[in-house]
Amino acid sequence: MGVMRRKLFYGIVLSAFLAVPAHAGITVEETTDPEYLINTGYSQLVAEDAFMLKNRAMGKPIEPLYETSSNKFVRLWKKFHAYVDPALDAQDRLHHDIKPYPSATDL
Repeated sequence: MGVMRRKLFYGIVLSAFLAVPAHAGITVEETTDPEYLINTGYSQLVAEDAFMLKNRAMGKPIEPLYETSSNKFVRLWKKFHAYVDPALDAQDRLHHDIKPYPSATDL
């Protein structure tokens, strides 16, 4: 009986060493990466919004992540509408840099 208990003890110790869990850590930087967001099921709009908010918080220039293509008529109409409507953002973006001082481009 002593030999069997010893083998059982060694078997339990060996299985405890083999069953050590793998601690796969993931950082906030990785979870807010646009490629990671798209691969986990979020849309391009959510990935672009997270990218722009992260750049705004870090003080980096805010540029769109994805460029949408459209024909000349649509681009012309958007530019015209942005020129006529002063409440509309010129780049037709949701996020833009707000300057606290007046400039010549405000006119």
